[in-house]
Amino acid sequence: MTAPAAPPSTPSAPATPQAFFDYHRTVIGYHGTRRSTAQALVDGAPFTASTNDDDWLGHGIYFWEYAPQQAWWWARRRYGEDDAAVVGAMIHLGRCLDLLDPANARLLGTAHANLLAALAAAGQKAPGNANTHKYLDCAVFQYLFSKLDEAGYHYESVRAVFVPLRAGGMPRLWERSGVFEGGHIQISVREPRNILAVWSVRKDGRYGKGP
Repeated sequence: MTAPAAPPSTPSAPATPQAFFDYHRTVIGYHGTRRSTAQALVDGAPFTASTNDDDWLGHGIYFWEYAPQQAWWWARRRYGEDDAAVVGAMIHLGRCLDLLDPANARLLGTAHANLLAALAAAGQKAPGNANTHKYLDCAVFQYLFSKLDEAGYHYESVRAVFVPLRAGGMPRLWERSGVFEGGHIQISVREPRNILAVWSVRKDGRYGKGP
């Protein structure tokens, strides 16, 4: 798939994506869920996108990139030890908004400014963020993607680093360390066909069924 040239700017669209935004590579992602859903996914059932209003990368199917234990931690916390499960997936990033690229971070920043201006003009209050509920983040991503979709530039995935917040600040491993406990890369897949294969993942991170 060949990426088109960068789309033209419009007054309603936040700047333009970088010219190269079609990632011709695949990554391995891990998705935490309950046991019955995991088995259905391995058997070929489609994933269901999350459409919560606090999804921090906007609506999509969420994966931890190369981090099975992060997915297990989340699944246990959400469903309990007895019902938690994790599946692995081969994901083609395709047209990816990769927030590790400075140009894409600036694009998102412009979308944030434009959304706040649009809400203010309409007399509406912008949603806020909390440590674990990213209502504003979700609104910004949804706004950005709606404008880019209107311009004919449909993004298939989003990729970003997540640093968890706790009471008292970020969980650095030691004072002023650049390494954060629990930091990870998450992917939100907006186009389900970009999920190429799915398999069961054991609790130790290996493939296949079993403990």
